[in-house]
Amino acid sequence: MEQSSRSLVPLVNIWLDDTPTTYTHAFLEKLAYEWMVEIVNPFPIPLMEDKEFVIQISIEQDDGVLYSSIDIQSYYIEQGNEFTIYRFYMYPPD
Repeated sequence: MEQSSRSLVPLVNIWLDDTPTTYTHAFLEKLAYEWMVEIVNPFPIPLMEDKEFVIQISIEQDDGVLYSSIDIQSYYIEQGNEFTIYRFYMYPPD
């Protein structure tokens, strides 16, 4: 069975709604029709309740490429004992 390779790009800077965000590690995965950003242990914690939720993300890749103010389409949160993973899904910028 042949396995396809994933296109994972390490991230060096992240801004959620223009707020600088620190993290344990993060990467961008470029999927066929959308992008996914995975952030482990972000700080400050993105608010995802009622009206207070993150609507845009800006990212800087480790090669210096910067994408600004991409609208977030959906998200997923996974919580463990020592980590919290946020996955943000968006359409690639034009």
